[in-house]
Amino acid sequence: MRKIFYCASLMAFCTCNTYAQSTVTLYGRIASGLDFVTNVATPTGQSKNNFRFGSNQYGYSWFGLQGDEDLGGGLHAVFKLESLFTSGTGQIPANTIFTRDAYVGLSDSRYGSIWFGEAMSLTDETGWYIDPLGEQVGVGVGNFAFGRAWGPRSNVVTYNSPRWAGFSFRVQNGLGNEAGNFRGNRQFSVSAQYTLTNFAAYGVYEEIRDTNGHFSDLYAASREYMAGATYQLGGLKFYTGFQQLVSSGQYTVATSFNPYAATRSQQEWIGASYQATPALAFQAGWYHGNVNHGGGEGNLGAIATTYNLSKRTFLYLTLGMMFNGKNSAFPVETADSQPLPGHNQQGGYFGIMHYF
Repeated sequence: MRKIFYCASLMAFCTCNTYAQSTVTLYGRIASGLDFVTNVATPTGQSKNNFRFGSNQYGYSWFGLQGDEDLGGGLHAVFKLESLFTSGTGQIPANTIFTRDAYVGLSDSRYGSIWFGEAMSLTDETGWYIDPLGEQVGVGVGNFAFGRAWGPRSNVVTYNSPRWAGFSFRVQNGLGNEAGNFRGNRQFSVSAQYTLTNFAAYGVYEEIRDTNGHFSDLYAASREYMAGATYQLGGLKFYTGFQQLVSSGQYTVATSFNPYAATRSQQEWIGASYQATPALAFQAGWYHGNVNHGGGEGNLGAIATTYNLSKRTFLYLTLGMMFNGKNSAFPVETADSQPLPGHNQQGGYFGIMHYF
């Protein structure tokens, strides 16, 4: 794996030296801290607290290479290679390297850009805009959807429009690459954004199909709808959003996250952030989710703060409390350390993040 990364870096820098009009940038970020979660369900059916090293709760660590070559006439060739890693162990996901982005394409300020290759999902981007906690991995908009919106989409073509009077849109189409099974593992999404002075509105639709071309898993192979808005008032910013996941009643199967084979999950939230000083900021959000077929409902309250030590380094602290209904087992930290059904859960993490 190290050899792969070294070779990729060497090739990128050689390209930079060969073509004077090209630019290649190595960049990334790393986050580390401590994390505490209560009422974690154990294999023996008990609830235990967990105090642990925190690598990715506030946000994933990653490194990347991105390049731009001026082809003339306003046209640019672009590429991006970006990979996750875990700061606590120094490891990247098994048998992978560029786990977030691996695309090449063309860009023009008049016509937009088109990318070919793995790219982050449009739902991931939209969630970041409308979550008052900035779509943290631990606590935030992803909790009631078990991170369904997150991550990259493979074998995709992504078009990004220019901005017209505050309006822009994106389209992402993914191919399953299996002969005779065009709908298998297919992905399609479209998003739109409109900004006007202090107001911004966002919307996205995405569908992900399983290997048979069906919507069989509420949190993995389903349709997703997300919309929200923000309003800036001085240092105070307000957020509101809505998210719905829909799978097929004919094909949906039960999973560990969806033991009742539910076909619909709905979530709403409100929140705010406040930039108290150039260095100190606060965030707060209240999230509600409910699932059909007896899957239950829950409420999540969260507060957070960050303090900038410099332009590239800040400290973070986030606290959350999940109130579960009788049958629900939503975690206070997304897709991790679920409680027993009907049990509430508290969690919090603090640490430091540095960009390079």
